[in-house]
Amino acid sequence: MRHRRYPTGEYLRQVSRWVWNEQGDARHHGLKLQEETITEMLLLRIARECNDIGLNVRMFNRIQEGGRKDIGKIGNGADWEWFIETNQCQVSFRVQAKVLSSDLTPVRGAVSVGRYDGLHDDRKQTDDLIAGAKKWRSNPIYIFYNHSWIADRALFGTAYNHFPVRPGDWGCSVATANFVKHTSGNRLSALLPGMLPWHRFFGWDRKCLAQTAMSQMPGEQEFLTDTPWPDWLGFVQEGGEGLNAYLLEHRLQGVAHFDFTDLESF
Repeated sequence: MRHRRYPTGEYLRQVSRWVWNEQGDARHHGLKLQEETITEMLLLRIARECNDIGLNVRMFNRIQEGGRKDIGKIGNGADWEWFIETNQCQVSFRVQAKVLSSDLTPVRGAVSVGRYDGLHDDRKQTDDLIAGAKKWRSNPIYIFYNHSWIADRALFGTAYNHFPVRPGDWGCSVATANFVKHTSGNRLSALLPGMLPWHRFFGWDRKCLAQTAMSQMPGEQEFLTDTPWPDWLGFVQEGGEGLNAYLLEHRLQGVAHFDFTDLESF
């Protein structure tokens, strides 16, 4: 299926619904997809489906090349860095992914309220995300992977800020690290007010919508635009040589380069 006729936002909605449905199917079969798995499959799908329209996606995963022996040195839930380059701007994001959790209760298989188990009250991981982003001049954000297997699924309403939104559009959502840092607890009900469906955040067909979106999102986080090319781009272009050491030093799980400079009309 070719996506040439779809605007960026509509394609990202399709991918978001795919993440929503895949998590539902996984839970139906007794599985919980991890953050790393969803992120990798998400990037793979985008790279595979968008290549024919001129979007070049290059990515590198430390597990893929370096082996699992080094994961402990990176730490749980290590960040990804996404560098997005268009004819209008170039922007870097330090990304931490979290999956919405829910347990089946003994009462007729009922599900519990939605929460993000990886978010701890001390927010140390959030502080690390912000510090790492500041050091390397990136925008620290959270990507939340959501699904309907929660008791409070009605929180995913039919509209967002007057824009029509289906529940599946929340399969991938974005919040600023600053909002997460200053929000107590890990429940969906507390964090959803600071989230934006990702198709409303990553829209690169006309301009860097992320800059406008972040200025309107809770958290009052400064947006860093026109960030310099990250050093890892040179390693990726050289076939990955030396990138393992770079990822370990920068405490990254992986990196991805989204090059829109040759993109035809999306």
